[in-house]
Amino acid sequence: MRKPINAAVCAGLLALSIGTSQASLLMKPTYNADLDYQSQMLTGNYNKALTHPDTILGFPIGQRVATPAQINQSIETWKTQTDRLHVIEYAKSHEGRPLHAVFISSPKNLEKMDEILAKLDSLSDPRKTSDAKAKQIIDELPAIAWMAYSIHGNETSGADAALTSIYHYAASEDPKVQQLLEDMIIVIDPMMNPDGRDRFAKSLEQYRGTAPNVDDQSLLHRGDWPYGRTNHYYFDLNRDFVYLTQPETKGRVKLINKWRPQLMIDGHEMGPQDTYLMGPPRQPLNFNIAPSVQKWAKTFSVDQGAAFDENGWRYYTGEWFENWYPGYSNYAEYRGSMHILYEQSRMAEDGVRRPEGTIQTYKESVHHQFVSTMANLESLQKHSKEMYKDYWSDRKSILDKDSPYANKTYVVLANNNQTRMNTLVEKLQAQDIEVYVADKEFKAKDATNHLGKTQTATVPKGSLIIPNRQPEARLLSAIMEFDAQILPETVQEERQKILREGQSIMYDTSAWNLTMMYGLEALTLPTNVTDDISPFTKSSQDQVKASKDAIAWAVNGDDDASVAFAARLMERGVQVRVIDKATQLGTESLVRGSVVVTITDNLNNANLLSLINETAAETALSIQNIKTGYGTGDTPEWGGEHFKLLTQPQIAILGQSGTSSNDVGVTWWSLDTHLGIRHTQLDSSALPRTDLRRYNVLIMPSAYSVSDTTANALKAWVEQGGTLITHDNSTQAIASKEFSKVKLVDDIFEDAEQYDIALQRRLLAQEPLGDMKDYFAMTVQEDLAYPWDDAPKRLSKEDLKKRNTWQKLFMPAGAMLSGDVDTQHWLTFGTSETLPLLYSRQPVLVVPENAEAVVTVGVYTDKKKVKKSKDDDDESKAIGWYTLPEDKEINIRMSGLLWPEAAQRIANSAYLTRESVGNGQIIMFSGEPIFRGATLGTNRLLLNAVVFGPGIGTRPNIVL
Repeated sequence: MRKPINAAVCAGLLALSIGTSQASLLMKPTYNADLDYQSQMLTGNYNKALTHPDTILGFPIGQRVATPAQINQSIETWKTQTDRLHVIEYAKSHEGRPLHAVFISSPKNLEKMDEILAKLDSLSDPRKTSDAKAKQIIDELPAIAWMAYSIHGNETSGADAALTSIYHYAASEDPKVQQLLEDMIIVIDPMMNPDGRDRFAKSLEQYRGTAPNVDDQSLLHRGDWPYGRTNHYYFDLNRDFVYLTQPETKGRVKLINKWRPQLMIDGHEMGPQDTYLMGPPRQPLNFNIAPSVQKWAKTFSVDQGAAFDENGWRYYTGEWFENWYPGYSNYAEYRGSMHILYEQSRMAEDGVRRPEGTIQTYKESVHHQFVSTMANLESLQKHSKEMYKDYWSDRKSILDKDSPYANKTYVVLANNNQTRMNTLVEKLQAQDIEVYVADKEFKAKDATNHLGKTQTATVPKGSLIIPNRQPEARLLSAIMEFDAQILPETVQEERQKILREGQSIMYDTSAWNLTMMYGLEALTLPTNVTDDISPFTKSSQDQVKASKDAIAWAVNGDDDASVAFAARLMERGVQVRVIDKATQLGTESLVRGSVVVTITDNLNNANLLSLINETAAETALSIQNIKTGYGTGDTPEWGGEHFKLLTQPQIAILGQSGTSSNDVGVTWWSLDTHLGIRHTQLDSSALPRTDLRRYNVLIMPSAYSVSDTTANALKAWVEQGGTLITHDNSTQAIASKEFSKVKLVDDIFEDAEQYDIALQRRLLAQEPLGDMKDYFAMTVQEDLAYPWDDAPKRLSKEDLKKRNTWQKLFMPAGAMLSGDVDTQHWLTFGTSETLPLLYSRQPVLVVPENAEAVVTVGVYTDKKKVKKSKDDDDESKAIGWYTLPEDKEINIRMSGLLWPEAAQRIANSAYLTRESVGNGQIIMFSGEPIFRGATLGTNRLLLNAVVFGPGIGTRPNIVL
């Protein structure tokens, strides 16, 4: 029941809004009875030895947003006042803020934490534990709950509810609470994103007025760019639980996996005009989630709903919430935890006026999260033993010889990119996944590759071998299977939703396979490989250092770290080259893309050797010491055109309002993580007033629009020798102007034949020559074949437009497509012939003859010959702006949901383009090359563009 606001509350609200010292200078607000939330969260008897949270915060808990400093202060205070708490700092954020896991239980349980961990470990692996021992462990184990809140920094109510919960369970003298702590260890992760929360809390201070604001469109509620949702590098931490790119996630996952909680909750917020969503999720559900986990999700949901019914609070389950993508906090489901999502309507701070005329206050939203916490913990207390039994049964079943995981092994083929291979192993081992190495080469029958082709394959010695028959089989399968399955009825529902509303029921990307994301060639074998393999260990072989008796020094260009080696040496004043064609210099074989430092380029650098060795140590690379510059056979020599002199990149990233903060952040993070060199961030809106002469590389992450003034400034800068790199919507904006020769597919229908001929020219360049007599004939031949000969009847401009409009409806939310790589282009150093591309609703690029299509969508293979009748049409087919040769088929989809209409639209389009403009160049990615910090295959293309672009792709500037 709501009561009129009294004078004390009104004065308190005023003080909270603007600070006591300024209250006398401003007009007091009028009161609003709807802002006076009467229900109390903390009721009952509490131990007075623990400081009440209101005292620490300086305001009633839930009255306003507690800052990260206040939350940490509360935890530090309470851990000294009770023996019910054990606090672990599991990570520090990029900005240096601590992340805590607060263990709450009886003193007896907290004293036995090491013993409990040992029992959990035994229960997790049936290979070393008997049924009898498992039964004993289950009888002895307390329930384990991991309660995590506010992974999105501007979804604040969860962390305030966590603070309420810590105090409640640490200080309550209620016998029911004391018994719950005897039966359970509660781990509260109160604030999963302190940097984002601090950013949002600061914006609340900046936009807070004298009167409470209940308009959810106000800056108080929304904040401003880059908003508080993400961490320091603008990463969405709730998509990082498998990719493990951020320190917050790495520390958190390590501790969660150590404690193997039975219950894991994740407290979020959603749209302010919504109500409250709780589990269980709807379809699509990932097939690798155990049925027992889904069963318990329903049980907990019923109890949580009853708790809300008791308070008269509205809620719902499922609806838009699905569990197909495994990279959220629900990754723990695949390890046997029961996961529950909370989604509270977001009040920001004061409250929000709703359509029915009522106001939901911030304090009430905190109360919802607190009641949910208590309800779930009480459910766990009731069902813990049965859940442990289900967990044990499932762990045994997945190791059984008849398990669907029993006869499957993932193989990552050996290669020279040790940096990327080590990164993959690090991520897998962080999830307790067992990784092995092939001790010798072997043949594998019925091996399936990324293109879905089954064949007998050679697995080289040193390849990674990952049998799926192991305790973490479910999670391993979820992140390594090439093509996640989905129910037919869900696919039908998705298509109906698209046709009816133009919307998707999918909440996230539909492809995420780690080997595809990393651009590593892999196979799936239909057998459990156990012979001639050894557990993976990181190579302990000493790195080769630069020696004085060499005339040049190189590092292997297949390794991603070679790009950082080049960039960091240039920043240290060393002249550096890169080779665009493989060569053999004496005993040293250098692959395409190898980075070379010559003595002749650096005659006056007395510290050259120490700089090379220091940089090699930083990048964990071995040096190739070159004693001669003479190429063996017909391979290039060190003085020829293939040894390209590089120019030190002077980099700026465009960001701020109007740009995608996610893409800006991950680009910034990539430069800091993979290169570690200096760069500048610029406000894109101020670009026309910025002195661009200081930079030779400009990166334009995805932007919603580019003004003509900005485009003109960029054009002038590129013409003077700059390298412009664009992503996604920025690419669309540039391609739609006269600035670029590359065009959007939407704009070329009048000239479709011209672009098709350019495509056929590129395809013919890859074909072997026919009969050599034809090329040395003494007479003019009359029957030469031209790309436009025997062409099918082309679609009209109107038909192309109509098809394009229809096909746009079906663009993917995130599917993995096959990329055809120009392996002679400098942008593709360190990349194989076929590169997986994560493709979404992004611009579709078409390239004319005077621009370069570096990576295109679709890999051509020979079509199986089928006997035809005389009535069959032998002609190639026109299905869009392009024609398909009759003897070829184009492979597009690797993984995820890709509708046939979208496949037709995207096929033969360019993912990466390069073109000269004046003395400079434009390099355009149709999508975001470093998605969530995980698409290392396409990230290599970006690093090549940034570091090698100023030296290779532009006209050299000689300083006299």
